[in-house]
Amino acid sequence: MLTYKQALILAETWCRVLCGDGVQIIIDKVMKKPYGWIFFYQNTSFLASDDYHHALASNAPIIIDRVNGEIRVTGTSKPLSEYLADYEATIPKARLELSLPNEP
Repeated sequence: MLTYKQALILAETWCRVLCGDGVQIIIDKVMKKPYGWIFFYQNTSFLASDDYHHALASNAPIIIDRVNGEIRVTGTSKPLSEYLADYEATIPKARLELSLPNEP
């Protein structure tokens, strides 16, 4: 089972591969679920300046499953709750009954 630190490293690596070095995870927005974490990310320049010229578009939150390490991209056309419900419908029900991770 992944720790939060391992999941964060996976999320940061995924973001770097997808978007390059100028992107960072928004730590205070990380959501925890029994099965893992949902990570949000944004352009570092936008986070520092609030200048929407630097903002990423279509940067869908990603799910890191702490049981199997799977990375699942959500989407941006529907509410996040719908993407999470879709994901939760694909995993074993026992994962939904795990205790919440201690971190972050």
